[in-house]
Amino acid sequence: MSTYHVYPTRDLIEHDTETDDCVCGPLTEPVPRDDGSMGWLITHHSLDGREKQEQNR
Repeated sequence: MSTYHVYPTRDLIEHDTETDDCVCGPLTEPVPRDDGSMGWLITHHSLDGREKQEQNR
């Protein structure tokens, strides 16, 4: 089983990519593989508000 983390760089905090306990409340999604097994994609949220700035562009 593989786990991949996607996280913002230069954020207000250092994101915890070693455990499932990051303060940003990441979204965890199962990703089916071609062989039928599952991997995991963990998407971390920024805490500096960059998503709002990107949506206003």
